[in-house]
Amino acid sequence: MDGGILAAMKGLPARIEEGGARHGLAYAWWIPAICAGSTVMLTVISLVQRDALLPPRSVALSLVVIVGAFLLEFATQKWLPWWVMTVLVFASVAWLLADDSGISAPYDMAPAILAFLGAQITATDGVRIGSVVTALSIGLIAVVGFDGRAVHVLEILLGLMVGAMLRWQMRALVAERAARTGERERATLAERQRIAREIHDLVGHSLSVTLLHVTGARRALTEDEDIDEAVDALRDAERIGREAMTDIRRTVSVLATEPSGTQPLPAATEVRELVENVRAAGLAVSYEEHGDLASLTPAVGLGIYRVAQESLANVAKHAPSAPVRMRLDIDAHRARLHVRNPMPEPRTPLGDGSGLAGMASRAEQLGGGCRTGPDDDHWVVEMVVPAGDATATEVAIDDPTCIVRRVMP
Repeated sequence: MDGGILAAMKGLPARIEEGGARHGLAYAWWIPAICAGSTVMLTVISLVQRDALLPPRSVALSLVVIVGAFLLEFATQKWLPWWVMTVLVFASVAWLLADDSGISAPYDMAPAILAFLGAQITATDGVRIGSVVTALSIGLIAVVGFDGRAVHVLEILLGLMVGAMLRWQMRALVAERAARTGERERATLAERQRIAREIHDLVGHSLSVTLLHVTGARRALTEDEDIDEAVDALRDAERIGREAMTDIRRTVSVLATEPSGTQPLPAATEVRELVENVRAAGLAVSYEEHGDLASLTPAVGLGIYRVAQESLANVAKHAPSAPVRMRLDIDAHRARLHVRNPMPEPRTPLGDGSGLAGMASRAEQLGGGCRTGPDDDHWVVEMVVPAGDATATEVAIDDPTCIVRRVMP
């Protein structure tokens, strides 16, 4: 039995706070505990003032009513309705006030119970209901009509103000916690989207280049009967596949529960190596770069690399025989990547692609713009982002809107 009582006492704080959460309040368990303890203490003092405890008189039952009300509230999973608590406390206070036993009015502790009641009701059920309880409390003091009631009216009004401030503070705390939760969820979603874009770029590029090598191997065997060339192409395809798997593992390793070793992400300085790999797979790419690529921030360098990677992967996928011209210019204010290739015939408009949307998103996150779409008989990708101390207003392209219309054979 003692174990059951002890377990109930241990679970009491959690039940109190769960009740507050159901009312949309960050109600720490010690707040109602202090309020209940103070109310009981004031009731005991009021009975002592009336010599009603030793020997006990009938008015001492008011203490039983108040203690029973709080025990009933704390023992259940739900709070007592405000009007039930008000009726029980009002009955006890009225009983005490009816038995003044010659107490000097300003020092009677019984009316102070109403101040704690008003504060509790205001904090838990709102200022409107708390004002009603406060008005009823003042009415009860006025009906009794003893001297010094102005002091007790001020006590009751003070209880209303304390309850209102406490409720505002608890509601503000709940709103802050909700905002933090929403911020964490948005950050988690943004990280998942970033990882999805990284994996999309890695998989799309590696598969496109691998297919170019496999196609070259097939042609070497069927057309030229050159086994050595086919083996070299397959070896390159295997190497690119393994590198892609390593990059994918590194990208998704941030989702692991345990920390893993960090590896540098690609940068703009590696675009030339990217072009050489694609060129070795059979894609005709001419590449020029101007400016100090090492001066770019890691975020800008990664964005440029991924857009270049996605652009070459799209060419390898949709127009593998088309020559590609790529140019990267870096100056003190901006970085500009321009990719251009002829579009094959016939042209069939298809739906939006996540790769184009990903390029637009990368450019926007870096404070720049991206234009992708047909230009006469060519497909153009142009990305412009700030570099150095430039701001988003200092960089612009003719049409910074990403055109999500794709033309394919």
